[in-house]
Amino acid sequence: MSNKLNQDQFARDVLSRYRRLSSASGLLEKSARSEEFAHAAAMPSTGHPHFAHLGLGESGHCYGVTVFIDLVAFTSRTFWESPESVLRLNTAVMSQVAEVVQSCGGYILGLRGDGVFACFGDNNVQNPKIPAAFSMLACSFALDAVRNALNQLLEQSGMRPVQIRAGADYGRLDFVRIGSHEASEVNVVGFSANFAAKCEKFAKSWEVVIGEGLADLLPDGHYEEHEGSPKIYQQDYKTRRYHYHQVKWSGYLAHLNRVREDLSGDPVGSIIL
Repeated sequence: MSNKLNQDQFARDVLSRYRRLSSASGLLEKSARSEEFAHAAAMPSTGHPHFAHLGLGESGHCYGVTVFIDLVAFTSRTFWESPESVLRLNTAVMSQVAEVVQSCGGYILGLRGDGVFACFGDNNVQNPKIPAAFSMLACSFALDAVRNALNQLLEQSGMRPVQIRAGADYGRLDFVRIGSHEASEVNVVGFSANFAAKCEKFAKSWEVVIGEGLADLLPDGHYEEHEGSPKIYQQDYKTRRYHYHQVKWSGYLAHLNRVREDLSGDPVGSIIL
């Protein structure tokens, strides 16, 4: 199957999901006990499966790539368009992006507002360049499929196009369960996760911005330093600089189909070189 066909399938799946959500919302208003609602309630939750067992206050860590992929300028869209339509479109697009992440070996850590928070890596990873590469493959496909296939289909359907961006970085990730015995969740703590979120904010529409921890794992020529780099941190009269870069992500698309087929949706930690 060609890369173009995969893009088209992504776009069709988003629109199909959008229409199903439109139909399902009416059904759920009639009966919260519907089969569709029961199926949704039984779906697996987000989070890194290697740390789901943590008890309250317990922690664990691994090294990996954290990725944020989100829709751009969606706040203004919620102002102008009906809440129901915006909600369904956001859900359809981000759900499909989450499936792309999983098919490239990533874990979905959270679905937050109009974005996907993901992790590539676990303690089974032998070479950090593997999650680095697969994270960029996922970002590249998501951006390309939205820009070149989904938006065309949305316009043909009389809907306004959407914009998307991504930020990522590599480093140590500490997972800790916080909250109470009645309500708790596993959160991710660490500089690389925090900086990945900053990179997503640094990125404009159709850009992938990464921290230097991730850039060090990618081949030379796959990125260029961002115009706003470096980020300067100061503490106790000390100054450190941390660089961030814009990825030339279109170069990853040629490799996408082969590696996704080889991985078959397994985590990147399953790859043995």
